[in-house]
Amino acid sequence: MSLYLLELAMGLLFTASLVGLFTGKRWTYALTFLSSLALFGTSIEGLNGLSGEILPFLPTSVRIDSLSALFLLVLAFITLALSLYLPSYEVKGDFRFLTMATNMALLSAVIFLVTDNLERLTLAYELFAVFTAVMVLTSETRGSRKATWRYLVLTQVFGIIPLLIATGLTYGAVGDLHHLTFEGLRENLGNLPVSVGLLYILYLSASLVRSGAFPFHVWVPRVYRSLPSPFIPVFLIGEALGVYLFLRVSHFVLPSGQTIGYIVAFIGTITAFATLYSFKEIRLKRKFAYHSVMDIGIAYFALGSSLVLQGTFIGTVALLGALLHVLYQVLYKSALFFGLGAIEHYGEDPNICSMRKLLRGHVIALLVSLSVFSMAGVPPLSSFVSKWLIYTASMGTTNVLLWLMVVTIAFLGIFPLASIIQVRRINRIICKREVEREEVPLAIRTVTGFVSLTSFLVAVFPFILLPWLTGSIEELKYPIPATPSQLFLGSPSSFIALAFLVVMLFLGWRIGRMPTDRVSELLLIFYNMGDILRFTSDYIMALGKKFYLQHVLPVIKVIPKHEVPLIRDYDDALDYPVRHIDEAMFMPLIRSVERLARWGRSKNIDMNALIGGFAIAMAVLIVLLGVFA
Repeated sequence: MSLYLLELAMGLLFTASLVGLFTGKRWTYALTFLSSLALFGTSIEGLNGLSGEILPFLPTSVRIDSLSALFLLVLAFITLALSLYLPSYEVKGDFRFLTMATNMALLSAVIFLVTDNLERLTLAYELFAVFTAVMVLTSETRGSRKATWRYLVLTQVFGIIPLLIATGLTYGAVGDLHHLTFEGLRENLGNLPVSVGLLYILYLSASLVRSGAFPFHVWVPRVYRSLPSPFIPVFLIGEALGVYLFLRVSHFVLPSGQTIGYIVAFIGTITAFATLYSFKEIRLKRKFAYHSVMDIGIAYFALGSSLVLQGTFIGTVALLGALLHVLYQVLYKSALFFGLGAIEHYGEDPNICSMRKLLRGHVIALLVSLSVFSMAGVPPLSSFVSKWLIYTASMGTTNVLLWLMVVTIAFLGIFPLASIIQVRRINRIICKREVEREEVPLAIRTVTGFVSLTSFLVAVFPFILLPWLTGSIEELKYPIPATPSQLFLGSPSSFIALAFLVVMLFLGWRIGRMPTDRVSELLLIFYNMGDILRFTSDYIMALGKKFYLQHVLPVIKVIPKHEVPLIRDYDDALDYPVRHIDEAMFMPLIRSVERLARWGRSKNIDMNALIGGFAIAMAVLIVLLGVFA
């Protein structure tokens, strides 16, 4: 029955995408609403475990455990909110394509969470990347085309290609497409032709790109700025999917060690520095985008620390804190962007002054404020609760490296509240416009308030989610807290963490009241470091773009040699025809393989490894041909 509900939900989302594309009617979201109800039923049943096979035309194995059911529940909730909000929202882009792409992105996210087949998971990852890119492109805002290219190139080169390589290596170890699953990989780790460390690198790269974490965070501010605000929760779901993927691989599949834990924790710490850029932003979407990058960084820091402390009680606390933090941020950030959508409904860009349009609607202002202060970590709201657990875990050990990183994270936690106080202060000084509450449609106010209230309730009453959380990691045999009091107060370090949170909130309040130029002077060293990192990232991307245009593009498309230097950008290559995949194109590759084979016979090397390497090269070539054609 539950698998039937899952197939029904997927069928409704697919039908909604087609109906929206061909009719452009707003009642299309009624199908999305029905699919969310089916997803709720599936996620609740998934607590007890579900397995089987769906989609007869594309057989896909399904295994829903408590972890995937928890993420599926949040996905169902966001799908429900979108289905009620979007019919009342005046879309500035192409409504038909936005509706189609949104429903297909949600469908891809469902497949990503419920399948345990690595081939289908890779397919879902790619579909989600493509349809979310379509969402940005069809929003038809300033900079949307450039943002789409940057997002798509990053997700393909550093996301889907590593996943394809990892899937190919797994197939080499398992030897059977039917058993190409997480469980099959875990049982056949000894047959891998490469070290487990390489698989970690591949999956970590795909996860970081999907989550928008350092060094692949550059797409987040551009995409969030270009996309209409109510559609951004789909990308927040994507960020959660990246965390889910790495959590699944690192804790449930591959053997882990402290080294990978330190690497992930360090990446998370560096990612959290994005909050410093949010402090000097006055455009609210970019401001909240940088905060989102910070929250993802904190989640990865918690995941890394859980790997370092794996098997201990405080390691379990860190893991639960990571889960809570990423799920909380999906909820309260969705409420924030739904609130910004109320501003965009008037045809204005959300900024510090236009935010006053919400201030006359007292109820929605109060509920949106709950989400804003949740982001700042004000007790007892969402981010405060999850940070308390994360700090408790790292401060409950004598590990110097973890202490240095958690103190850095705690220091950076000053700036979300400081940023909010700053916005409030500037708003009072330079912004005077107000509008009546009735101008905000009822559906927009209701959905925004409902999502804000939900994020508030699950934070203030953590016992609501505790059974889901503990059940999601029960399979790991880690020490599990039995009650919320044991989870939050079961370690002496919890009081140290609580003191840190309170002190940082006080400092954030004081900094927020300081003049902006004075704060910027104090933070100049951090801005310079961030600029260096950003320029380094841009330089690496520029080198990759140059290599692609000069060396890869002439292979994929028919371009005369004398015209290759004239191609400066991706758009310049669109007019050239795609080269046919014929014998002439593959003859150099075939000759290279023949020479490698002759060399291998003379050296008596492992031919299985050679064939595996050739398969990886072919997978990369096929992806490049498919993506850029």
